[in-house]
Amino acid sequence: MIKFFIIILQLTVLVLVSSFLIRNSYPVSLTLDQLIITTSSSVLFIFAAIIIFMIIFFQRIIFFFKLRIFKFKLNKQKDNWERGYQAFSQGMIAVANKDFQTAITENKKVSYYLKNTSLNLLLKSETLKIEKKYDELSLVYEEMLKIENTKAIGLKGLMKKNIYAQDYHHAFVYGESLFNINPKIEKLYDTLVNIIGKTNNWQKLIEISNNALSLKLITKDLSNVNKSIGYYEISKIKMHSEPYEAIKLIENSLKLRQFFYPYVSYYLELLIENNELIKTKKYLQKNWKNLLFPELKNIIKSLSIKLNLSFSELTKIIVSNDYDIKESKILLAESFIENQKWNDAKKILTPLLQHKPSKEVCLLMSVIEKNNSSDPQKVNAWISRSNFGELNRIWICSITNTTQENWSSMSNSGYFNSLEWRKPKDMNNLSSQDVESNIISYINN
Repeated sequence: MIKFFIIILQLTVLVLVSSFLIRNSYPVSLTLDQLIITTSSSVLFIFAAIIIFMIIFFQRIIFFFKLRIFKFKLNKQKDNWERGYQAFSQGMIAVANKDFQTAITENKKVSYYLKNTSLNLLLKSETLKIEKKYDELSLVYEEMLKIENTKAIGLKGLMKKNIYAQDYHHAFVYGESLFNINPKIEKLYDTLVNIIGKTNNWQKLIEISNNALSLKLITKDLSNVNKSIGYYEISKIKMHSEPYEAIKLIENSLKLRQFFYPYVSYYLELLIENNELIKTKKYLQKNWKNLLFPELKNIIKSLSIKLNLSFSELTKIIVSNDYDIKESKILLAESFIENQKWNDAKKILTPLLQHKPSKEVCLLMSVIEKNNSSDPQKVNAWISRSNFGELNRIWICSITNTTQENWSSMSNSGYFNSLEWRKPKDMNNLSSQDVESNIISYINN
């Protein structure tokens, strides 16, 4: 009704304007070369109106056909999208149900109806995994990087692909980019840390740990532990070229992870190597009750040689503030054994024999009896008893439960920071070769 009214109004206006122009028309002469054409203004107006009308008419016809074509394409595209979304849904359901044949079939439909879209690439990547077409899968991941919605998926896929190929350098490149886009992806931080352990890019470990902590992805304790490992590893790299820088770095590690034995051991060895002898002695004496690692014996022996002191004299100085603890007595006994003071060593260990003695104490007693009484029966008795004594702590991988002699940021099994300093549950955790080597080492020292 409104359109009809508008048309009537337009016609009325047109009639009124035409009537006005006809009533007020005047003659008009046009000269073309020597030809003179005489007409009226109303005729020119009607001629101009006809031209304008024809232009508008043809424009309307062109617009009408363009609109029809556009609607046709739009309907076709809508139909393709509906079919493509339906195929995508069926394909993803098939993947979830491990109906791989259906997934592959539906992927072909999605590729036809939704070509070069994020959904097409997503389902295609899943089906290529099923078909184990890894070269094509890599190309799909590369295409995903060009689309904002699938960029994270592409980066994650390329990171995993390079991890499987053991190309850890490129795996970290993609992983770091993924972390910058979406750091909250589950286990992404842990994956990057393990990759760093493979590539020895320790400065990145410090940077990523700081970022993860600022985003509250990890706890402060975990951040400190991982950063301390970064400083420790960088220090080892610089220990020969920049020894004093290496000392500062390992001191940073110890601030973040106090009294961690591998750091302490390396720190003290580094100090001794650079003739920081007084600093080494003060550190040992001040912190002995927090260290209590029997393995420090060799470091103390090295320091005693540098200071021109006997092993037993230096040991007495170090343990003087904590003489009554078990570890102090063991270290003193070892120093007496070193100086062949068998009776003094036995006297020191006697209080530790009242209850079930540890494996270490039993082995020390076997050494003392071997050199003091020369009684094979007593020696063998102590060695046998060591098999039933409390086991010493060793480095055990928390993931594979395998043992190793020394701590490392990457375990021999290939896992980052997986080693724990603990006692094995039973002797079965140690091979017979490990037990035998422990006994022989104590007897021969």
